[in-house]
Amino acid sequence: MNKKKIIIVICVILLIAIIATFLTIYFIKRSKYVFDIVEVSNIEYNAVNIDDRYGVINGNGEIVIEPNYDVIQIPDPSKPLFVCMSNYNTETKEYETKVLNDKKEQVITGYQTVQAIPTQTTADGVPFENTVLKYKKNGKFGLIDLDGKEITDPIYDEISAVTYKEGMLFVKQGDKVGVININGVEVIKTEYDSINVDNYYDVNTRYQRTGFITCKVGENGYRYGYINYKGEIVLDTEYTEIERVTEIEDEKDVYLIAFKDGQAGLLKNKKVILNHEYEDIMYYSYNDVFIVQRNAKQGVADREGNIKIEPQYSNISFGGIYVNATQDDTTIILDLNGNEVNDGYISKVPTKDGQHFIVYGEDGIYKIIDGNGNVVIDRNYTNIEEVDNNYFIVASDRNNGIIDLTGKSLVDLKYNSIVELDNTDLLQANISETSTVSLINKNMQVVVTMDEAIIDVQDNYIRLYSETENKYFDYSGNELTAKDLFPDNQLYAKKINDKWGFVDSNGNLKVQNKYDMVTEFNEYGFAGIKIDGKWGVINQNGEIIQEPIYELSNISPSFIGKYYKASQWYGSGYYTDKVTAGEI
Repeated sequence: MNKKKIIIVICVILLIAIIATFLTIYFIKRSKYVFDIVEVSNIEYNAVNIDDRYGVINGNGEIVIEPNYDVIQIPDPSKPLFVCMSNYNTETKEYETKVLNDKKEQVITGYQTVQAIPTQTTADGVPFENTVLKYKKNGKFGLIDLDGKEITDPIYDEISAVTYKEGMLFVKQGDKVGVININGVEVIKTEYDSINVDNYYDVNTRYQRTGFITCKVGENGYRYGYINYKGEIVLDTEYTEIERVTEIEDEKDVYLIAFKDGQAGLLKNKKVILNHEYEDIMYYSYNDVFIVQRNAKQGVADREGNIKIEPQYSNISFGGIYVNATQDDTTIILDLNGNEVNDGYISKVPTKDGQHFIVYGEDGIYKIIDGNGNVVIDRNYTNIEEVDNNYFIVASDRNNGIIDLTGKSLVDLKYNSIVELDNTDLLQANISETSTVSLINKNMQVVVTMDEAIIDVQDNYIRLYSETENKYFDYSGNELTAKDLFPDNQLYAKKINDKWGFVDSNGNLKVQNKYDMVTEFNEYGFAGIKIDGKWGVINQNGEIIQEPIYELSNISPSFIGKYYKASQWYGSGYYTDKVTAGEI
């Protein structure tokens, strides 16, 4: 091989090595914030409380782990792995723990303690990190997976979940804290005195893009910094206070109000948008602007840091797109560019058609005007709120109803409140005195009304129920049957002559209609039956599992075997057979 070819080969090898190095660094960094969050969809095991001791039951209501423990942790309820805790030591503040499987065999041994890691706001509702456990060895904590494989060495003094940040864990070494992920990868070095999440949330990514506010304590006291969700340092710990503007939903940019030596500034990531020369900065989301305060005077700035209204007023407040600026006990009305407005209104909100405005004056009376200022609706309403294009919730004398743009009443002015039902096409209207709930569709028609009602919004349907009624609807307000929602069930609740029983999918009566109320069969195949104020249980064959003996405040209890779901415990329901719920 000649010299020229050798040089080419060496260059190619060097290029490959450089690319491999960069890729290795990239994937190491990426591993900090890319990891699998497992959502548990099938709950096979639940905690049960009998005689004030905890155990485990399966989906058939059978005892899997005898109720002999002070605490039961089930990190992944789809798997037979149970952390059983008893004999609390008041000196060490620890329980004796052992990990059992569904055969009552002890697994994951050889440690001082093994525990699940409690957390909050998980996507699946399971109140623990469901893929890892923490173990203690030689006085230090480490991570293991559910098979007992060690993820980290026992090098931490504490391990705890990061609130609202599933898959991330706080770790403490000595007096310093940091963050690792459930793969054991260090996200934030263990060098801070405290770390808090910024509580950012958006519908698509939930808390995935939540960042961290870090703190170090030195000679000058507490100093704060900011680290983004990728573990990248955005601001060093040199600020006296930091707050993320969580109302601004942005995939790329983080807006931070940061105080330096007591003076507030606004930053977009590392870029200073407003200099640190203000006493306070407050975000107003409706108009996407900031109120800035300097020398006890307030003004308005936009998101890019442009001062739209100089800080010369004693108080700034907003009335829709109008700015109410007060100076020397006199309020003037400005637009968002600081120009004075004199149309007699102190609030002006554009409607969705872009051709009208909801306005009100100092008399507190709301009106609707057109683009030329002509009054379209003037009925002495004390509130007007648009809910859809040219449909408006109106209030008068604390009563609420709905009108259209012609002023025609579509929903009677008789409700204490009317609100949009999140993520549906429906409105919920309430009358407090009788606990009456009505559902209103997008055509502003009342589709159902029920007294003493409770509303329950599930992933694909809405349930409206009371002590004697039970109805289902889709998100548009169309009524559904239990057969529509639960096609695999063998029996369905049916009210006949004011008494409840169960029919099969063809409508044939299979369980006599003799009950005051029943529930539908749940995913475990059990339904509640109520008579003379007491609840019992039947199975899908119509066989009575438990005669009605339970005195429960819950008007729609859930059962597994003879056990009913009781109050919340560590964020998750447990089951019990106590006759009176008040004993719990």
